Amino acid sequence: MKIKKHNIFTYSLLGLMMLCLASCSTSKNTFTNRAYHNITCRYNVLWNGKQAFKSAETEMKKLSKDNYTATLPVYNYPDKSDLGPALSYLDRTIEKSSKAIYKHSMLIRGKEYVKTIDDAYLLMGKSNFYKQDYVAAQRIFQYILHNYPKSNTYNEAAVMLARTAMRQGYYSLADEQLENLHYLATNKKDKKFNQIFNAAKAEYHMTAPDGEITEAIDFLNNAIASKPEREFKNRLHLIAGELCETIGQQEEATNHFKTVINKTSDYNMLFCAQMHLASNYDGSESARNAIMKQFNKMLEEKKNEDFKDQIYYACSEIARIDEDDEARKDYLAKSVSASTNNNYQKTFSAITLADLYFSENDYRNAQHYYDSAMLAIPKNYPNYEGIQKKSNFLKDLVLKLDEIDLQDSLQRIAKMKPAERNNWVKKMIADYTEAERKAAAEEAERMLALQNASSYSNINTTSSNGKWYFYNQSLVTAGMQDFYRRFGSRKLEDNWFISNKQVISFDEMMVMNDPSLAQDSVEYDEDGNPIPKRETDPKKEQYYLQDLPLTPGAMDTSNAIIADNLFQVGFIYQDLLEDLPRACESFQSLVTRFPESEYTPSSIYMLYTLYKRQNNNAKADEYKQIIFSKYADTDFAKIINDPDYYKKIEERNKSIERYYETVYEQFNNKQWSSVVKAADEYIPQCTDQNLKSKYSYLRAISVGQLYNEDSVIRGMQHIVTEYAEEPVAELARIYLSTVDPAKLAAPVQQVAEGEAAQGSEAGQAQAAATQPAAVATNPFVYNAEEVHYIILLVKSSQLPIQTVKLNLNNFNKTYFSLQRFNISSFYIDNQQQMVTISKFNNASLAMDYYNIFVKDPVFADDITKGNIIVYPMGATNYTTYYNKQDGRQFYDKFVKDNYLKE
Repeated sequence: MKIKKHNIFTYSLLGLMMLCLASCSTSKNTFTNRAYHNITCRYNVLWNGKQAFKSAETEMKKLSKDNYTATLPVYNYPDKSDLGPALSYLDRTIEKSSKAIYKHSMLIRGKEYVKTIDDAYLLMGKSNFYKQDYVAAQRIFQYILHNYPKSNTYNEAAVMLARTAMRQGYYSLADEQLENLHYLATNKKDKKFNQIFNAAKAEYHMTAPDGEITEAIDFLNNAIASKPEREFKNRLHLIAGELCETIGQQEEATNHFKTVINKTSDYNMLFCAQMHLASNYDGSESARNAIMKQFNKMLEEKKNEDFKDQIYYACSEIARIDEDDEARKDYLAKSVSASTNNNYQKTFSAITLADLYFSENDYRNAQHYYDSAMLAIPKNYPNYEGIQKKSNFLKDLVLKLDEIDLQDSLQRIAKMKPAERNNWVKKMIADYTEAERKAAAEEAERMLALQNASSYSNINTTSSNGKWYFYNQSLVTAGMQDFYRRFGSRKLEDNWFISNKQVISFDEMMVMNDPSLAQDSVEYDEDGNPIPKRETDPKKEQYYLQDLPLTPGAMDTSNAIIADNLFQVGFIYQDLLEDLPRACESFQSLVTRFPESEYTPSSIYMLYTLYKRQNNNAKADEYKQIIFSKYADTDFAKIINDPDYYKKIEERNKSIERYYETVYEQFNNKQWSSVVKAADEYIPQCTDQNLKSKYSYLRAISVGQLYNEDSVIRGMQHIVTEYAEEPVAELARIYLSTVDPAKLAAPVQQVAEGEAAQGSEAGQAQAAATQPAAVATNPFVYNAEEVHYIILLVKSSQLPIQTVKLNLNNFNKTYFSLQRFNISSFYIDNQQQMVTISKFNNASLAMDYYNIFVKDPVFADDITKGNIIVYPMGATNYTTYYNKQDGRQFYDKFVKDNYLKE
């Protein structure tokens, strides 16, 4: 076969190129090597990395949702647990950067001959920064500063190192780093560097404890002057305007807001600037009228439907400046109710209104709006835990006040004469029936109005001019009328078309088909008497009569409920709200209404202390005399005479507790008489129930050793009765469960001391049998620094384990492509398999994986249903969890207390 000449040339050229490529070593400094690695690194590997980084930045922008109710930060950092969609791109960037360095770096005798290697390091550092792996980012930026001091990436790496320090909370290091760059920023005509430097300085002054607002404004203006890209420039203008507004520089603030309004294409930012501009109110009537006119116009515009909450809030600020509290509360309430999708604004308005009511001691309304705030509040909202605590104790207060009001109302009706009470019941039924009739009439009228509306039976998806249905407002309106005619007003939710979403169990369905299968649903009280079913129909008389305290016993129970709630309300007012006058009112009401209540002595003492705190000595002396005259033998009288009374009791208890160790040692040495003598001496002195129960337990066993089994039985019965809530009582119950029932009721046999088989084999066996039984306790320990795993407890009957593993592999490839995890599984019982993802160097890395995993849509539904339970688990606890089955019950709470406490 003949080979053409041009083919020979082609094959020769290809061979020569392959030979050149094969010889392109990174350790030989030749022109061919430098050219090959520079070109390949820049236009192949690193280019791919930069494209992945751009994709990551795009995803980050989607994840970053600005809170326009507060001053915007210079840079918006998403919550780490929400980074999932961007992680795969960031990991790919790191992978490509690492590949560029590993395959193409020509670092020969301390000099780098591939010009883009420092760019690869910078790209890798920025990717770690956005992954919020600040330790790795810090190492890379420091490496660039140390090894590439003359490169074009040096300045950006230095700024990024300062930003990394800020994110870690090391503000002094950040300030020092930025100060080192200040000279370059003022002398170097590099717009990009000046922009990122000044933006970083502004971020420092806005976040550092020693930051200055005026300094932040200056650096923001410098960054703006460096001509950044348009949207970032508008963001800086808005921030500068907000800061100027904070320190009263209204003219400068107005200029910044006007720039944003003229330049931005982001409607959220535009609207925020308009609101700030409109809110620059000087208190004059003309200005107020002009601003309110503008706000009312904005409220009428369809495009502002989702912004009404912010408009109403701005109106409330006008009312605040006018010192019109009623109008302010009205506008804030409208802001809360008008909120559609802005949880920050809803939370902010609700908390502002709740705080306003709280300052007026209107705790019911305050609780209502704190509760509204808690339904919408983002987890990263400032002072989240404090707001949650206030909401919880106010909810507790309002529930108790409502219970008091309810019992008072029930008692008032119960005390009516029978004829008067029957008339009241009939009126309630008549009112309910009338309200029901009016609601039905209004619904019928609304439906008739819809039926009489313009024709809607033949709606086309296009209008006569060919426009799409949703661009034709008249067709949209007709469609809405048709919807309301057919379905009425429905909430937007799953299965909205089903009007009755009552869940019926399989058993209930069987009973509906065959009534003979119905089981007896009658409940019985402690005496075996049937408890009447509660009436649920408001048109029946029993509905209104069933809770009335019509018997002396029911009235006593109602009074006890009121007294208990009054007592607890008093402490909430005193300890949590520090509203001393209302605390006095609550305790005084209890003392006046229920002088024989178990809470009365405590309430009188609290009134004494409360009036002393308010410097009302006359009232304090009045209640002190009541205590001395009626309750002279109580601790309340003793502590008034001796303020150190409880301190002395505590010291005595500690002494008794220390001596308990000695007594327990005597018990172990079978010194039964010494144990009984010590117990008889210290039990009467001890006020700590737990410690008294321990002494009694040792005494019961010791007496049994000295006398007979009957003595042990009586001792254990005493413990069960006297210390029912203490842990020792459970040991006593276990012992009594092994005793012949006949002996439990038998009279105690009188046995002379000395007849017990002390020291005998029988005595030793009895002592061993009555030693404290083992009680399951939490066996897990928290060590954040040890190796960790993520474990999944999977219900085998609900999910095929291979499907779970396949989904796990896909999850790891998507979000953690740079890491290699091992996935294993085994049965831990008949129902569950335990899947282990290993391993993580510490708890923090395991929690990064956990937080992204629980939000992944592939697994979220099964986690919600309980088909998959996810836990982070340290290596030590992993072994414990496997070996100690009785301790597994504690692990869920252990995770909540140690891993999820934030």
